[in-house]
Amino acid sequence: MKIDIIYATAGEGHRRIAIAVEDAFKRLGRRDLQIRLLNSLDYTDTAFQKTYAPFYYWTVRHAPNLWGVCYEALDHACLYQLLRPLRSLTNSIHAKPLLDAIVKHQPEVIISTHFMPPEILGRAKQKGLIRSKMITVITDFFPHTFWVNPGTDHYWVMAEETKQNLIRRGVPADRITPGGIPILPAFKPMAQRNDILKKHGLDEKRFTIFLTGGSFGLGLQESILEELRAFKDKVQCFVVCANNKELKAALERQTYPYPVKIFGFIDFMPELMEASDLMVAKPGGSTTSEALTKGVIMVVMRPIPGQETRNAKLLKLRDAAFFLEEPREIHGIIQSILENPAVLRQKRAAIKELAKPSASEDLVKMVLTNPVHTPGM
Repeated sequence: MKIDIIYATAGEGHRRIAIAVEDAFKRLGRRDLQIRLLNSLDYTDTAFQKTYAPFYYWTVRHAPNLWGVCYEALDHACLYQLLRPLRSLTNSIHAKPLLDAIVKHQPEVIISTHFMPPEILGRAKQKGLIRSKMITVITDFFPHTFWVNPGTDHYWVMAEETKQNLIRRGVPADRITPGGIPILPAFKPMAQRNDILKKHGLDEKRFTIFLTGGSFGLGLQESILEELRAFKDKVQCFVVCANNKELKAALERQTYPYPVKIFGFIDFMPELMEASDLMVAKPGGSTTSEALTKGVIMVVMRPIPGQETRNAKLLKLRDAAFFLEEPREIHGIIQSILENPAVLRQKRAAIKELAKPSASEDLVKMVLTNPVHTPGM
């Protein structure tokens, strides 16, 4: 069986989720499975490659409110119907190499973790150019209309709330599985907290806080670290600056009266989550799902308007996180936790209800055991 897993590097999460799905297939050790992992942007023309992801990165970093306004506006059916022909035409022109590659390969199954491939390939399927079963893994907790495309056989989504949102958008209930966002096995709890803290020279008795701003290194890390001086005898921190070299350099120039470990871009996020009691982060779909599985409680800071705002909405509905808009608010959060440990127990119970640690394996099982019939829509 030929299975193509397709993502787009517009945000790191789509790629991480695709890798998690690929990993789950590979762990089966089945020689009859031919798995390809494709970055859809590698199959577009040069102009598209140079503008698609960079435009997204620039907008969310420098004009997040503009991004949010456009995101919400285009989720209205009447406006999107006007835009859809232009979007389809643009994708058809720039992503023709992707379509050609899929038509030539003719995989039995296509699993997409970004909304662009299903739009292109779904139209091709309707024309009879491909016969693949098409599964879309929605990486946002509440989807945008871009995710819903003719030709898609099944939607794999985060939670029951996501499923109900898709039903309201006209997707039949039997074509939606609220199975959770796929993650790598490394994000499952390993009971190694103390060993990891010791490895990094930190104290297992201190309350450990993990600050991260996603792949962009965005956020309020510097100001939050200043606020935490009030708890200098009780806390310690990991800080991941990712690709934000200016932030890393600025933090390294500071001295703190409590232990702080500062990193740039790393490949051991599971390790830091495992050792942390609290993670201050933006609510990207993959990051949030990984944190939920690890059981580390999130403090959601200033979500990017649009998909991150919607992800935060689910965490609020389930009471599964703390939230802050200003750095000074971290003081009240930490104070409440230190004074009343029951606060953490309640959040952990909510997290356990929302987490789907076997999402990758469950998705693979569905693909291999349950035939998916071509829908009429």
